[in-house]
Amino acid sequence: MKWEEFEAQEPELAGSVKACFERYQHAVLATLRKDGSPRLSGIEAPIRDGHLWLATAPTSQIAQDLRRDGRFALHSSLDSDQLPQGDAKIEGIAQPATAEQAATFIAGHRFDIDNLDTVAVFTTDLHRAVLTRVGDDKLCIDTWVPTTGHQVHYRT
Repeated sequence: MKWEEFEAQEPELAGSVKACFERYQHAVLATLRKDGSPRLSGIEAPIRDGHLWLATAPTSQIAQDLRRDGRFALHSSLDSDQLPQGDAKIEGIAQPATAEQAATFIAGHRFDIDNLDTVAVFTTDLHRAVLTRVGDDKLCIDTWVPTTGHQVHYRT
């Protein structure tokens, strides 16, 4: 499911998850290496134009991993030790952007990109979004999955 569909289904949760990713410029991306082991990388992952975008150098390990196996997990930076606003995680599948999608990404990017060959752009299908925060001495875990929707769990 594309970001815009998640946002339409769960606007409040999607807004909170997006805020976690916008709080800091970089997030941590987990991809799968050729041997199946995880690879963690820092990445900018903007959410705009109805998509969660992943973009990197065309020859990077991230691009190679995602072309081979599109499964990924993305984790926002923590807001503080106490997590009052929370941190967010997104899991899904990345696929190379079409030329039209890449042009949309580039048009809205914060840096000028003159040549499409200098960037590998991926769009994503979301399989899970999680927002974890602490309030009133409880851990609150909001989980959204396309098939089951939004669920909230508390732990003390």
